[in-house]
Amino acid sequence: MNSVIRNLKPKRIEVPYTPHPKQALFHSSPETEVLFGGSKGPGKTAALVMETLAYALEHPGATCYLFRTTYDDLEANLITEWIEKVPPELYEYKDSKHIAKLINGSKVLFRYIRNYKDAKKYKGRSIDFIGIDELTMFEEKWIQEVLSCLRSAKGFPTRFRATTNPGDIGHAWVKKRYVTSTDYGKKVAVDPVTGNTIKFIPATVYDNPILMKNDPNYVKRLENLPEAQKRAYLYGDWDAFEGMAFEKWNENIHVIEPFKIPKHWRRWIAVDNGYTDPFAWYWFAVDELGTVYVYREFTRDFDDPKIIYTKQAEKVLELSKYTEIENGQVIEEYEKIDYIVAGHDAWARHAATKTVNTPQGKSIIDYYNEGGLNQLAAFVKPITDRRLRKATILEYLEPFEDNEGNLTSKVKIFRTCKKLIETLPLLVNDPKDPEKYQEDSMIDHWADAFGYGLLSYHVEKSKKPRTKQNIILEHKDRLARSIRRKRKRLL
Repeated sequence: MNSVIRNLKPKRIEVPYTPHPKQALFHSSPETEVLFGGSKGPGKTAALVMETLAYALEHPGATCYLFRTTYDDLEANLITEWIEKVPPELYEYKDSKHIAKLINGSKVLFRYIRNYKDAKKYKGRSIDFIGIDELTMFEEKWIQEVLSCLRSAKGFPTRFRATTNPGDIGHAWVKKRYVTSTDYGKKVAVDPVTGNTIKFIPATVYDNPILMKNDPNYVKRLENLPEAQKRAYLYGDWDAFEGMAFEKWNENIHVIEPFKIPKHWRRWIAVDNGYTDPFAWYWFAVDELGTVYVYREFTRDFDDPKIIYTKQAEKVLELSKYTEIENGQVIEEYEKIDYIVAGHDAWARHAATKTVNTPQGKSIIDYYNEGGLNQLAAFVKPITDRRLRKATILEYLEPFEDNEGNLTSKVKIFRTCKKLIETLPLLVNDPKDPEKYQEDSMIDHWADAFGYGLLSYHVEKSKKPRTKQNIILEHKDRLARSIRRKRKRLL
């Protein structure tokens, strides 16, 4: 009997899967968190299922979870892919519990998370491997709950693997964590809190030779999509997706390198005020042709230290100061700012600051002026119509050909305005009213300040640009008004 057993050869089990180069890179990546994909069609789901299988076989007794947002999607994609690709000799599948038990004791659990309540059910569990299909369909806090379960009591290397297309509710946070942080896949990032290494592997349908061969018309169908969808689903463009509020955004057109703003150009400032939430200050200038430039950004993101309103004002004053040398003398003065437009709630008087001397309480504007901004310019109220704000931004972003046939636009943003450049293309249309962009407390502060500034100029755009001749005329006009006021007082 023993001789018979010794002569038995182990059975070779073939897995019907040959990864293409991008899939192979996904399987060989040792980083803690890896996001794979971009466009439709590069074989994302197949790669995720095979990566889960490989991990489960390599680590006997491992606990692996695969997630989608609904059971229907789970069954139509991950479970179907598993059954089609994984040889039945390797596992036993319990349909009632949606669990695949492998021959080495590892388990793969197929689950869905459709809201935060679902995500919280996993709190306290130990999961060796987590796989998420279509990551942008999940909100960030759902994934944070699941990531808190990524630990291995058995000492296995923990892995988080995900696939996705651009777009949907999670687009902004996924882009920030996996795409922007890795410079679109050019480097490995590190989460400063958890120490997790993060990798992004961009892939498109063109990376999938099997699909290109078996269904060449699939690419043609993607090419026929509306422009924003085509950029997202065919090319995996993270700056374009379905429902994008500002789909004409193009960094090559709208973003420029900084230069010295001519002294005579008209300038103004806009702010979306905040203390607990982020604040955003932007400086604007307009040239003789009517092109608006956003040339400076002062902001606070969620993770940055909070800055009180008076200190914000002091910093704005500091940033608005410049030094010139005239006749060998150093002259320090402020930029000539026409006005500062502030968010509507900056004008509200707060009961918490009521005193005997200020029965109505103080407003945020009062704090700004206490910080010295009344030395720079007067504050004006914003136009709060959100439809008009979006329409104005769209007008200024609209590309057109200049006299030399190059695409340009009526607004240019200095590359140093990083948060505006990062967040503006992430805003989506309000589902209840597409004429507005959706209010999103995570990313709309910068667009709001940008919109206040553009709209405030747009409604008064009949004012002449600050040429040297106009400055002289303005001075004469102010002098004439002053003389008239004095005469009126004397009368």
